[in-house]
Amino acid sequence: MQLEYALLTDHAEVVNGKLYLMGGGWDVLQSRQEPVPLRFAVALGVRVGWDETNRVFPVTVRVEDDDGAVHAQAQGSVSVGRPPTLPPGWSQLAKLAVTFSIALPRFGGYRVVVEVGDGDTAERRTLPFRVLPAGTPTA
Repeated sequence: MQLEYALLTDHAEVVNGKLYLMGGGWDVLQSRQEPVPLRFAVALGVRVGWDETNRVFPVTVRVEDDDGAVHAQAQGSVSVGRPPTLPPGWSQLAKLAVTFSIALPRFGGYRVVVEVGDGDTAERRTLPFRVLPAGTPTA
């Protein structure tokens, strides 16, 4: 199992095996108020090997601030079967979309931490982002 990608998006969903997303790849947001109302999604791709089919891999996605305080968390799992038409040795890509609707307490630095698997085989990805007051130059 391999965490192939993780991306911050405005909206993401999986329909008929395809990942659809809008407004993907950001790391800076602006808001006119604190607390900061925020609705966003995390798009994930998990590559599952031929010999890993029919196993359940835990998935945790959490939103933390720069001090490590957790502001939101989603937990689930991913598992794929082995269709009879899958050529021997081929891996499969499982797509997931996790949506958060939260209020962050203040402007500043945050991160989304994605963990897939457990124990020695777990993979982790950190997606940092900043929330700034509206009108703040970002470059």
